[in-house]
Amino acid sequence: MATDTQPTDHFVEVNGLNYHYVDWGGDSNRVLLFAHGQGGNAHNWDHIARELRDEFRVIAVDQRGHGDTDHTREGYAVKDFAADLAEFAEIVGIAPYDFCGASLGARNGIPYAGDHSDHLKHFICLDYGPEMSRVSAQNQITGMNARRLGWRSLEEYMENGMAQNPRAREEHLRNTFEHGFRLNYAGKYVPKQDPEMFWINGSFGVREVPYLWEQWGKIRCPILEMKGAESNFLSPEILGRMRELQPGMQLVEVPESGHGISGDNPEFLISELRRFLVD
Repeated sequence: MATDTQPTDHFVEVNGLNYHYVDWGGDSNRVLLFAHGQGGNAHNWDHIARELRDEFRVIAVDQRGHGDTDHTREGYAVKDFAADLAEFAEIVGIAPYDFCGASLGARNGIPYAGDHSDHLKHFICLDYGPEMSRVSAQNQITGMNARRLGWRSLEEYMENGMAQNPRAREEHLRNTFEHGFRLNYAGKYVPKQDPEMFWINGSFGVREVPYLWEQWGKIRCPILEMKGAESNFLSPEILGRMRELQPGMQLVEVPESGHGISGDNPEFLISELRRFLVD
């Protein structure tokens, strides 16, 4: 994949926050917006955007509390994330457009799409739905308690990343580190995201599940759900309920991929986006 093309950086005020996004430009009148997962940032999509920028005007956002967008004392309710997406689309003037969200980005996109289907031509969820499986939820809690607070170097981060996920690509890990970490006063590289974000993985997030199911049923645009073949985030029961509420939903299983589809099998993702987003 070509690595020389770079997007332009922009900031707009969204719901009182300084909200960062990157724009890959181009001549297309079709806009494709990407929303990252928890702990991610707009540059997680760089390797995808470079392949699609001739077909779409690709935009990627830093959601509240992530990347170079402001943290907030008001918290990280899914309704607030969704309200940010709605206001961003109106301020930048991109509707109607195509939306692709990974994990947290997909979760936040559900209530947004439920209330603003008129904004969207297509809605793509990467390995997430209105709720996660019980096994996955338990793993999230365990992972929170075991997470690293910081890293001494890029090399240490990349070595750990490759050990945790043998499919991880050096270019993707390096890009994640460059844009997702900052050097703190103790000389350690720490995540840019607000540490308060992690509370949504516990009981606070569970309380939002009924609302997310309600909003899922309200979506009125074509939906593509992409499930990592080796991910346990979506159980058969959850997928069955999702299809019951949205009979027209397309479901695609991504081979050789866990939860992080865009990093594990980007070629497959790009191919499916091209297929699904054809009018």
